[in-house]
Amino acid sequence: FDMVQLTVLLGLTGGLHNPFSLLLLAPVTVSAAALSYRSTLGLTALAIGLLALFGLLLLVRAPVTWIDLAVIPAAAVGWNFVEWIVHTHVLHWPGKGKIARILYQRHTHTHHQFFTHDHASFDGTRDLSIVFFPVFALPITLLLATPAALLAWLIVSLNAALILLATVAAMYILFEVMHFCAHVPENAFVRHCPLINTMRRHHIAHHNHRLMMTTNMTFTFPLADWIMGTSDVERGFWGMTFNGLSTKHVKPINVRSSEPQTSDTTA
Repeated sequence: FDMVQLTVLLGLTGGLHNPFSLLLLAPVTVSAAALSYRSTLGLTALAIGLLALFGLLLLVRAPVTWIDLAVIPAAAVGWNFVEWIVHTHVLHWPGKGKIARILYQRHTHTHHQFFTHDHASFDGTRDLSIVFFPVFALPITLLLATPAALLAWLIVSLNAALILLATVAAMYILFEVMHFCAHVPENAFVRHCPLINTMRRHHIAHHNHRLMMTTNMTFTFPLADWIMGTSDVERGFWGMTFNGLSTKHVKPINVRSSEPQTSDTTA
């Protein structure tokens, strides 16, 4: 959270042109000296993502048109559907390829066995390796997004291509943050922060073994689940997005299995 806060401040004060951008390396350095290698890898991945985001935006040149900016919501929605497809048809489906089998094994047989609906929170930094994707996941994600960026360059402009890649980097970071907030021990922030509390309940319900193959397949926001009919909440999009911890609108068959790890539920 310190790195994310610092990123917001740097974003408002010049990005990589700000000499204090080197402070992004401070948490990684401290982690390498005092914390486990798993924590260090996680912070390193976050630092790489933030630097990639700043680096891509640094290459954007004025003027930036509305068409260029329209790439941001398009890429965010596209990410959400890719997230849904990969989660549904790769992470929860034993594919034939070696990589597909490794991803399925790591997610369905490791992550879902370690974090269950009844015990969804990690106990310490050693568990973070099961929460976060490997450090090389972001570079691979940006590489996979390159064809879409090239298409945006050909159809719109170079700025649109750079903004698309920056949006993908931002969505990856948001994905990791949301997943972390779903598995962090309960606190006032994750309980009351809009959207984060929604996706926390959403994801913990997904960890119920009866639901995990078909229900609540998104991490960042529930658009694809709403459109594809795979959410356990029966509401309109905005009601679903800001549902919070409430189980009032959870489909009757799933009410009991989708309650988050809280002392009480919000009506």
